[in-house]
Amino acid sequence: MAVTHKINNELCTISISGEMSIYTAKLTQEALMELLQSGEEIHLNLSEVNEIDSVGIQLLISLKKYAHEKNIVLQFHAHSQCVLDVIDLYNIAAELGDPLVLTQRQE
Repeated sequence: MAVTHKINNELCTISISGEMSIYTAKLTQEALMELLQSGEEIHLNLSEVNEIDSVGIQLLISLKKYAHEKNIVLQFHAHSQCVLDVIDLYNIAAELGDPLVLTQRQE
């Protein structure tokens, strides 16, 4: 798991690569909570997430709730296929509140 970011004016763009699972949740949460303080608007790029489990989804939901409480705009972008699959499995697209681009699966 790697978390990188760039800040441009009031926009902080964060990218996560690798897995978001029970094994990386604590480190991912610490890095993301620190970065949530860096701006009024946060874009979280999920395109390089190659594995996510229920703990990773719980982390995304808790980040959304925290951002909402602190009046921080947090949007998830460029969901990888595995993230889309888990969001669909748990039927939580509405709870996350971000537009999803569904693509046809390559078999």
